[in-house]
Amino acid sequence: MALYTQEQIDKANQTNLEEFLQQKGEHLRKTGSESVLIYKDSTGEHDSISVRRNRWYDHKNMRGGYPLKFMQEFYGMNFRTAMKELLHGEEPELGRKKNAEQEKPNVSEKTKVNGNTAKCEDGTKKSEFKLPEKDINMKRVFAYLLNTRFLDKDVVKSFVEQKTLYQEKEHGNIVFVGTDKEGVPKSACKKSTAEHAKGFRMTVAGSDCRYGFCWRGESSKLYVFEAAIDLMSFITLRNDEWKADSFLALDGLSPKPLLQFLEEQKNIHEIFLCLDYDVAGIETYDKLKDILIEKGYVAEKIKRQYPLYKDWNEQLKAEHGKVPILPQSHPKKTAYHVAVRKLGIMNANTESPYMKWRKQEYEKSGFSFYLEQMKRDFKQAEKSVKKGEADTKPLLASILRMADLSICMMCEIKRDDTLPELTRYQTTIQELEKAYKTYLDKARMDRRIQEMKEEMERLETFSFQDQPSLFVWAKNMANMAMRAIIYVETEYLQELERKNSFVEQSKEEQKTEPDTTEQMELEMGG
Repeated sequence: MALYTQEQIDKANQTNLEEFLQQKGEHLRKTGSESVLIYKDSTGEHDSISVRRNRWYDHKNMRGGYPLKFMQEFYGMNFRTAMKELLHGEEPELGRKKNAEQEKPNVSEKTKVNGNTAKCEDGTKKSEFKLPEKDINMKRVFAYLLNTRFLDKDVVKSFVEQKTLYQEKEHGNIVFVGTDKEGVPKSACKKSTAEHAKGFRMTVAGSDCRYGFCWRGESSKLYVFEAAIDLMSFITLRNDEWKADSFLALDGLSPKPLLQFLEEQKNIHEIFLCLDYDVAGIETYDKLKDILIEKGYVAEKIKRQYPLYKDWNEQLKAEHGKVPILPQSHPKKTAYHVAVRKLGIMNANTESPYMKWRKQEYEKSGFSFYLEQMKRDFKQAEKSVKKGEADTKPLLASILRMADLSICMMCEIKRDDTLPELTRYQTTIQELEKAYKTYLDKARMDRRIQEMKEEMERLETFSFQDQPSLFVWAKNMANMAMRAIIYVETEYLQELERKNSFVEQSKEEQKTEPDTTEQMELEMGG
């Protein structure tokens, strides 16, 4: 089979992604030396993807790279389709296919786009760090933080006195400084005090992303926030003697400032994750908690504190009579809960045709009924996905049965006769829901189907007597099916729409391309 050569792969990855996306009709907004891709998904409109020439970085999901990976991640394309698009239809040449590590240029993919400077993920600096020049006064900063953001004056003064907050001379921006344990400045972020530039913020060139705006206390408690203003808002809302505790702003959602802070502050044993009450905050809580547990912190000592509204400053605004931005639940977690309720209601109706059929077939054939029916349902689901059908009802019906039957298997293998059948079922599925983490659930539909297929093939290695292995298999399948249901309910139609619009545009472009062979013949006189 003809394969793309390494030269072709390198050529694809050298594509100017900014120009390519603009030609495809994507919405990009220029911000300094880079562009921000504006896109929509089930959670709303986002601007988390930075693009600069042939590189991209998704700050929300903390991954990035080059054009080939972007086409696979964002459009859900396979390798060959992505290559063909980037090379404008160029066919693969005969050659030995390189491994995944060779599918990118000889430049570290760890270099990412962030603000107006490129920084490596290991924290090494690409340019010299220098704090912006201080203004002679703090009038604009105090006016903004006290009158617009409603922060307590003494709280603001405390950070000014420790020299981690000041007013920039050139533009009058607020400068939030990140320091190490010795108080040495390591990073800085500028934020506008002007109402018309409400969303403006910029990381100062050369900043070491491992250090965040913080307050170092002597107690064992650490409170973690996304932004410096949220941190100071929380302290203002507390209205107590706060200085004994520690407070840290991540300046986003990266775990690096938290890990560095904990490395330096060995007195911390209780961590409160006070992130925004929105999609990104919900996902980051789960991720940070998992990272901290891996580092040896006790799960019970890692706690979540929610603001009443979208973030802590919105809560502070509400207390001053302003209309706050409301909290936002995670669509996938909401969809998961709805699916759990559906399955619970379905199982409660023991007289329905489906429930009678399921019981009758299980009594007749035992586990083999569950397994054979799941195989049939999987084949139907796989067929629907391959066709790319916009009508998702048949697909949902197949996956829902797979989830139901695999949960039934789990209940039967670990049968507890002291509990009613419905209680066993509901307890099992609620445990699956409790363990669900959205940050780990990012795959496109074709990848989900592939994982199910691989799990189905693993089934051939088990015997009905190997019940521990069968239980693990059934649990894996239940998780996969439930996640697939959630994806279909929240993002699958948008994936199809994005793919189809891209394919249609490519077809139109091919139609309008001149026939070069005919043109050459005309120029040569026929």
